[in-house]
Amino acid sequence: MVVMMRTPLKWERLATAGLFLFCFANSSAQGIDFKVELPPQKGVLVPEGIDYFDDDLMVSEGQAESPFLQIGEALDAMDSTRSKVETKTQSPAESNPVAKAESAPALQNKPQPQRASVDAGRFPNLQCLQDNVTFWKRVYSEIDTDEALIHDREGLDKVYASVRLGGSEAQKRNSMKLLREHYKNILTSLASKLDAPSAWNSTERTMAKLFRPSELTRGRLLQAADNVRIQQGLKSRFDGGVKRSLQYLPVIKSIVRQQNLPLDVAYLPHVESSFVNYAKSKVGAVGLWQLMPSTMHLLMGKHAVSKRTDPHTATFAATKLLKQNYQATGSWPLALTAYNHGLAGVMRAVRKTGSTDLCQIIDRYNSPSFRFASSNFYAQFLAAREVALQRYSQLSKNSDVGKIVAPLLASRDKGAL
Repeated sequence: MVVMMRTPLKWERLATAGLFLFCFANSSAQGIDFKVELPPQKGVLVPEGIDYFDDDLMVSEGQAESPFLQIGEALDAMDSTRSKVETKTQSPAESNPVAKAESAPALQNKPQPQRASVDAGRFPNLQCLQDNVTFWKRVYSEIDTDEALIHDREGLDKVYASVRLGGSEAQKRNSMKLLREHYKNILTSLASKLDAPSAWNSTERTMAKLFRPSELTRGRLLQAADNVRIQQGLKSRFDGGVKRSLQYLPVIKSIVRQQNLPLDVAYLPHVESSFVNYAKSKVGAVGLWQLMPSTMHLLMGKHAVSKRTDPHTATFAATKLLKQNYQATGSWPLALTAYNHGLAGVMRAVRKTGSTDLCQIIDRYNSPSFRFASSNFYAQFLAAREVALQRYSQLSKNSDVGKIVAPLLASRDKGAL
């Protein structure tokens, strides 16, 4: 096992379920910093050529690496130069920052009336989702696929640790299971010793600092133990998706304009598939826009089900669905959430809560089907849009790329073109 330690930090050796971890706790830190590489495990069968973008999406490496535009070599050269500059200018503290909520002005989410044509984009950075957007920005831009964040499922401002995962994908998944149990045990132990702070070890004291005094109750900590979740990073895959997107954006932009939609919806495949055209989910969604067979059938007819990997046909279907969602909900936060959760499910949430405010729905709607993925989908979209805009801005220095991404960069200020 290889452990990377940053100094000056205290350290404590822990053991759980056969996995030895070195925990580094800084009294002024907001969380625990883990860097762990596991040795190869015997007897583990690893599927060949499978990448997991998230809990549901999988794609083979061969399918992911479809031919790029001829500018690919120029982009790789720019990336190499940028990486060298970042290495020289980045301070040690910046190399693995602790997630911090970024303050942003809250925009009121007023539902828009139904209409035949869709107005320019309305994609507010909702107050209730600021911590979530910050979290997903880290996942897309800081934490790579061999790393993960251990966090609270319901409060993404509580990131307990950043971990490095070694070995195959199967070994990484097994390690994440062990780590989740480890942190559940820490929180459960802390809950059992609330009345005796002097008995807390250094790890428990550090964990306690992540909770407000009013949250340090047995019930809240036991709930936090149940809420422990691990999110694998996506930085390199997201960066790859930015490059892949350049071959699809001309078609997507054209169809989005035809549908009179905000150009911002062109960022959605960054969340759905990382612009891998042959991406396939475990439940059967396929393509850039991750369309289900039944959805494609309803939107475009039975003959179109086999064309979900055709960028033109799939984009037309996806934009048609988004337009229907917006016309039904009058709100882009709800329209995008419906893309993930289904329009019927979102309308049910509106009826149950009596609100078209996504923040109110997330806070008050209690449904077995409206879980982490659905409640975070809009926040993921906002984070992906912001990170992709930064990457497109950097890549636009290449003249060929600049022609492709110029409308997206302009839409940053205008909302739509």
